[in-house]
Amino acid sequence: MISDQAPSVAARVEGAGESGRILVVDDNRDIQELLDMGLTGYGFEVLSASDAAEGISRFLDARPDAVLVDVLMPGMNGYELCARLRELTDVPIVMVSALRNEEEIVKGLDAGADDYVTKPFNVGELVARLRAHFRSRRRAEASQRTLVFDEGQLVVDLDGQRVVREGEDVHVSPTEFRLLAYLAVNAGRVIPHRELISQVWGAEGARLGPYLKIYVRRLRQKIEADAAHPQFIISRHGTGYAFQGTPSRATA
Repeated sequence: MISDQAPSVAARVEGAGESGRILVVDDNRDIQELLDMGLTGYGFEVLSASDAAEGISRFLDARPDAVLVDVLMPGMNGYELCARLRELTDVPIVMVSALRNEEEIVKGLDAGADDYVTKPFNVGELVARLRAHFRSRRRAEASQRTLVFDEGQLVVDLDGQRVVREGEDVHVSPTEFRLLAYLAVNAGRVIPHRELISQVWGAEGARLGPYLKIYVRRLRQKIEADAAHPQFIISRHGTGYAFQGTPSRATA
């Protein structure tokens, strides 16, 4: 189900500096071993857990840079685990599952996952996606501005990757933040769907772009006073989205 072909020296060198600590939560011991061998070959440190409870415990102890979560596990399933982890962290979470239908993929993204990989898959492809998430995270962390809307009703801290609504921190996933940040930086401009998808998912846009509406809906539920009648993220039918309002203060 997973290609365990060892990466070439060139592949390892190309990815230098884009590795990290990965937690794999999967009740299948064979899958754990294959991912351990494959990811280690690309320079990652791999930790394993056999169920959700152990996964949460290992996450709190080790604070990994990303988490791979299987969907079908005894007890708490992968969706529930993803939601629990998302309450604790904003590191990339990737669902890894043999369930391939759209309903399951949407369910995983709604639970807070940043990506959804279906089995069978190649470890090299998985590594490429992990590195893409790490690069996006670094770009967000390298930003140097804070945008303040409606006299502080909404604050988007591009440097700290932080969102504050009416004085309260709002938890957003890395993907949600990339979407909100791009909309906020381009406040007042209608951004076409294709441009937003490219900015949020890059090369993965063709595959993950159809879920743009899901992320917009989730953001509205988090930052709008009334998600059904949004004040900030406005739909432009057939065109794209616009972030309404001009920042009342922006710091560099």
